[in-house]
Amino acid sequence: MAAENANVGAGVTSSGATIYDGDRLQTAANSSLRVRLGSGQMLLRDNTLADVHAFPNGFSANLGAGTVVVSSPGGQNFQVLADGAMIRPANAQPTSGQVTMMSPTELILTSTRGTLEVSMGDEVKTVEAGSTYRLEVESADPGASPNPQVPIAAGKNHFLWILIPVVGVVTGLIIWRAVMSPSSPN
Repeated sequence: MAAENANVGAGVTSSGATIYDGDRLQTAANSSLRVRLGSGQMLLRDNTLADVHAFPNGFSANLGAGTVVVSSPGGQNFQVLADGAMIRPANAQPTSGQVTMMSPTELILTSTRGTLEVSMGDEVKTVEAGSTYRLEVESADPGASPNPQVPIAAGKNHFLWILIPVVGVVTGLIIWRAVMSPSSPN
C-alpha cells in the first residue's frame, strides 16, 4: 500500500509492490511500510524486521525486531510471533494492536480495537482494547534464552505481565493541568 525507504526481500520496494508468502519485510530508520495482506493490514514502523506468511483466513508475521501494527476486519485472522509469544485476535471481531520488541525477552503489547490473545506454551492471557502491557519472558532454565522465531514449548518459559497504566497517567495529567491553570478574574 505504501512504502518509504523499505525493503522486501533483498530489494527496495515502492508503493504497489506485491508481497509473497515468506517475504522478509524491513524498514530503516525514519521509514515505514504499510502492507495489505488479504483484507488485513500490517504497518512496520522504523527499524523493523518481519517475515510474513500466508495463514488460513489471514496472515502470520515473525517479528525479528522493531514495531508492527496489525489489524484485521471481523472474520479475518492474523498472528504475530515475537519473543516466543503468539499474539492474535481473541475472537472473530475486528481487531487492531501493536507489538513492539524491546529486547529478546521483552515486548510491549497494545490492543487498540478488540481483544488480543497472547499465548506461550499452555499459558494464555488477553489484552483488552485500550490496554497496554509490558510482557517479559522469564526462562525456567537460567541458561536458556527464547528464540524469537519459534514458539516455545509448554513448560519452558512463562510470562511476567506488567500493566502500563496509560489511562491513569492521562487522567492524572488532566487533573494536574486543571488544578494548576490560573483562575480567571471575575
